[in-house]
Amino acid sequence: MSQPLVSIILPVYNAQDYLKESLDSILNQTYTNFEFIILNDGSKDESEKVILGYTDPRIRYVSHPNMGLAGTLNVGLSLANGTYIARQDQDDISRPDRLEKQVRFLEEHPSVLLLGTRATIFSDSSSEVRVHDHATHPAILKFDLLFDNPFVHSSVMFRRKDIELIGNYNTDRSFFEDFELWSRFSSKGSVANLREVLVEYRHHDQGLSKTTGYFKEDARYAQTLRNIEALMGKENALYNELAALFHWDTAKLKGFSKQELFNGLTDIANKIKETFPDDTALVEARLQQYKKIIAYRLNINARRKFAGNFFKLLRLKIENKLSKLHPHVIND
Repeated sequence: MSQPLVSIILPVYNAQDYLKESLDSILNQTYTNFEFIILNDGSKDESEKVILGYTDPRIRYVSHPNMGLAGTLNVGLSLANGTYIARQDQDDISRPDRLEKQVRFLEEHPSVLLLGTRATIFSDSSSEVRVHDHATHPAILKFDLLFDNPFVHSSVMFRRKDIELIGNYNTDRSFFEDFELWSRFSSKGSVANLREVLVEYRHHDQGLSKTTGYFKEDARYAQTLRNIEALMGKENALYNELAALFHWDTAKLKGFSKQELFNGLTDIANKIKETFPDDTALVEARLQQYKKIIAYRLNINARRKFAGNFFKLLRLKIENKLSKLHPHVIND
């Protein structure tokens, strides 16, 4: 396998407790041809001391006043020299063969513009380990990215030439910077996840995306609506309803029927099939899953609406049982 240069971008903000483990996981990769761009975004703790304790020549360290995650990532993109760009978060751990396997896949699949991996989820306060078991197939991810983010930010890799065409991270806090960027990748070509778990994602309450008020309250809804409208090439109140139901923004619901919503989802699926004509069965299966999700949300919303009506609630409960509407999302 050829060894193109990989630029790894790691933004740091007050990460002294987790940083060493994260840095070590990159410096101990089996793939060695990389530059490690570490960006200190105005940390007030001992993060800089941890970073300066390393002498590996592949490290490029930059410190600047605090500008937030998206702005810091854009600084990293401007400094990157690699054929490929990979992300690493300050508190996550990359398994030793992560870079090697991602470079190999992208070298063998030039049509894939964005590549993530599956990841375990762990916490220092719990022994429970879960998995980000996201879909892997481009056709399914095309569908999923309309509604939510099926990528672990700390796992992604993409080509520098592609990000230069697609554009940098969006600093507008009306949108999540990663979900918004992956959506733009998906609008331009195929995206994929490796089936293997190659990243260990640390869950804690201090992460930037968990900070109250950092992003606007309806950021996910806004991204979903934008994505559907971009795919379909038009605005439609029905798309607002789908986005609002999926993200439980009941104040935006206008009362479209289940059949109308199902028809809208079918139109979306047919549009995706045009891009992936060899994968119509996969897209159809995903369509059925989203129909179940929307039907389930409609049922729950109706039960809330008729909370004082015993017979109406019983009927809704029976309908829900008979139709087996509990949502379950497949992963391929």
